[in-house]
Amino acid sequence: MARFTGVYGFPESAEPAQRLAQVLGIPCHIADLHRFPDGESLVRLPQPVERAIVYRSLDRPNDKLVELTLAASVLRRQGAAELCLVAPYMAYMRQDAVFRPGEPVSQTVIGDLLGRCFDSFVCVEPHLHRTPTLESVFIGRPAVALSGAGPIAARLRAEGVPADAVVIGPDEEAAPLVEGVARPLGLLPVVGRKVRRGDRDVTVALPEDAPLAGRPVVIVDDVISSGETIFSCARAARAMGAASVRVFGVHALFGGEISRRFEAEGLGVPLSCDGVPHPTNALPLAELIAGALAGL
Repeated sequence: MARFTGVYGFPESAEPAQRLAQVLGIPCHIADLHRFPDGESLVRLPQPVERAIVYRSLDRPNDKLVELTLAASVLRRQGAAELCLVAPYMAYMRQDAVFRPGEPVSQTVIGDLLGRCFDSFVCVEPHLHRTPTLESVFIGRPAVALSGAGPIAARLRAEGVPADAVVIGPDEEAAPLVEGVARPLGLLPVVGRKVRRGDRDVTVALPEDAPLAGRPVVIVDDVISSGETIFSCARAARAMGAASVRVFGVHALFGGEISRRFEAEGLGVPLSCDGVPHPTNALPLAELIAGALAGL
């Protein structure tokens, strides 16, 4: 018998929640949300689930966080003995220290909030660049941080990626993702250096000795939001003679204006994993997440 007895999704992420439930062979229920005129949320979960997976990606997180705490309270009151939060995109992880006086350590705050509601966690490429493990965020709770490298590598393998292709990440924070994509395909990994002066003021420099001339380049990054990091990285690769450039992101958080920028920059449509619902979704995460759930 499967350990978990049902998946609960939310309207904006119903399809990936249903795909996960199908892989696990258990029912999927979608929460009913109502928003009052003053902005408050009402969450209805009419179907009790004994050991529930709650699936919700925490992009645009503020309302979602409140609704998750309400959903967890309903499931507990209905008798749920175990709740696992599958949040492919986990919010508020980047602020893991006080960088300027007066700022919160958001990672700790959100870890404590959600840790009071859920028994275990599965996330994909959370911002853990200075935090050793996801369990360090959700203290005392089993937690798994998955890499998005596998689905990207699988797509490249299926397409027959050229043997001389180079996999590039824009900075050291992307190095594990770059290695995870390049290594199983036998491709050359290259990591750049990013200088960020603001949310939309970014420059990426690539190693001067990177052998890019005449070779196809694949840029990978965990999150694509403003797109500026990718655009700068692509320009740097082309300046060094890259024959072609394509882009993969684990989490796509950009809108239509940035999509048009990708086209204008000659990069086509980037491909993303389906944790955050987005028009660029092409890389399913259900099998990867199901494997992690089996090991919790």
